Amino acid sequence: MDHHNVIDHQGAVHEALLNSYTGFLIDLACGAGRYLIVHRYEQLDPQRNTTDPLSCPSCKAINAAGHAGPRHLGHLTREHAEAVLAHADSRGYPPALDNEGLRLTFKSLNLASPPTQALYPLIREHLATMLTERALAVPEGTPQVLVEYQRYTGGTVQAPIGVGDRLMRNGIASGHWPTVTVAAIEDTPNGVIVTVKEKNRPPFNWPAAEVPRCFFKLDRAPGV
Repeated sequence: MDHHNVIDHQGAVHEALLNSYTGFLIDLACGAGRYLIVHRYEQLDPQRNTTDPLSCPSCKAINAAGHAGPRHLGHLTREHAEAVLAHADSRGYPPALDNEGLRLTFKSLNLASPPTQALYPLIREHLATMLTERALAVPEGTPQVLVEYQRYTGGTVQAPIGVGDRLMRNGIASGHWPTVTVAAIEDTPNGVIVTVKEKNRPPFNWPAAEVPRCFFKLDRAPGV
């Protein structure tokens, strides 16, 4: 998540919290909401970015308070995101990032003070960032094969694949979108071969050059 100082429509300077891949303005550190900076259906005007110091009293107080004062929304929502990801990892499933999925997760965590839905966009952004970092990390020495990985909150990156990754077959032509698991990546005399396993089907070998054209990366399982 990116942090930039921005100027609102009345001229005050706030700390903005943005999607680091798309530049989409999510919220302000003080929690006043993105519409203090942008009108509805309006994108952030780059001219609203500024290097001027904060003038919003709430943003200034949050940045000056440390642990003794009001919580910075960026830090608070990251803690919630870490709890969501740990819960999903313990069950062996990727986290659900939609509003209902987050609500059910917080219900399962049995928190005394679950976050309100107003915080979900920031929690979702932290989760997308953590999942992207995970998707970009494969064991050292793995032959490099890059495929498209689409972040839930926007932005596409080229991610390496490793054993244990889940991929989705590009079914634009066939209408068939099966999910497969990478079983092996081997450097052979005939080039790098990727072995994938689809449920209830025998493993199938793909030349590395064909994999980026035929598959998207969904996620990387924890601990593999």
